[in-house]
Amino acid sequence: MICVTKTLQKQGKLASMQRYSYIPELYEIRYQKPETAKQSDLRVLELGAGSGAFGYELRNTLSVGRLDAIDICPEASVAAHRDRPGLYDAYFVDDLTKLRTETRRAFEATQYNVVAVASATGWGNHIPIAGFQKGFDVLCSGGWFVFHVKPGDPDPECIELCAWIEDLIASKKLRQSYRGSHFHRKSSNGSEISYDVVIEKKV
Repeated sequence: MICVTKTLQKQGKLASMQRYSYIPELYEIRYQKPETAKQSDLRVLELGAGSGAFGYELRNTLSVGRLDAIDICPEASVAAHRDRPGLYDAYFVDDLTKLRTETRRAFEATQYNVVAVASATGWGNHIPIAGFQKGFDVLCSGGWFVFHVKPGDPDPECIELCAWIEDLIASKKLRQSYRGSHFHRKSSNGSEISYDVVIEKKV
């Protein structure tokens, strides 16, 4: 499996740049059967999308059929449209825990089969569990839930997220398809930071 990180390093790019090297893993898992091997089948909702760094990799590595975003901060939408114009088919500025009627209806109409989250949990300023639950609720049965978490992170919200995921697995609402450690970024002192990437299927 060729990872995005290694490819960029071979091209002489900065290794310190944040890269989502597990994108090919998502492709491999999603398309295990030849009859479903169409990138255009993917309708992705990115939670806490920010300026679109993760969405850029989804769009350009997987060529997904539809890519929508939601973030609670208006500044995030402004940055995404400024830095990556045309990346998202729709960018919703809304609170996942209190969705406006028009946002909820748009989600229901799209019927997302992938909900993805990157760097949007923990330390009191990211998506709470109620937001993750809403993302899970709008995901179609058989769809893929993709997120990453730092193993052993002492942050209470990260611990709560892991417990929430484990509960979904135990109740057979999710089935884990992949979990592995991947390079996330370099810290200010130059040390590498890795996250566990988790890809699960909604039952």
